[in-house]
Amino acid sequence: MGAERRLHERETPSALSPVIDLGFGPADILDWSFGGARLKGVSVSLTVGEFATGTISMGPAQGKFIADVVRVHPPYFDPQHAPDEISLRWLDLPPDVLEQMIAAKAPPSSP
Repeated sequence: MGAERRLHERETPSALSPVIDLGFGPADILDWSFGGARLKGVSVSLTVGEFATGTISMGPAQGKFIADVVRVHPPYFDPQHAPDEISLRWLDLPPDVLEQMIAAKAPPSSP
């Protein structure tokens, strides 16, 4: 396998992860970064190239976001089943949420 090509390193869910709601309650986050997020079992019929909007919160910060859908797996919409994964690329994030993301990814300060 080749080297990681992502601009922003992905984080797995933790207590410091953002909470993403596309209008149906909090989504299960598989991983997230400054560039976007990968969500599990989102019951919405989005296709690659469409825009997704919702709310995002992290710690005390929250607000509306806009993202575009960059991946849907499986790559088709079956009305009987929700896609297993949807990958979003952030287009607009609230500044205070971005500040919380930066703080969460910062290395711990040494004593």
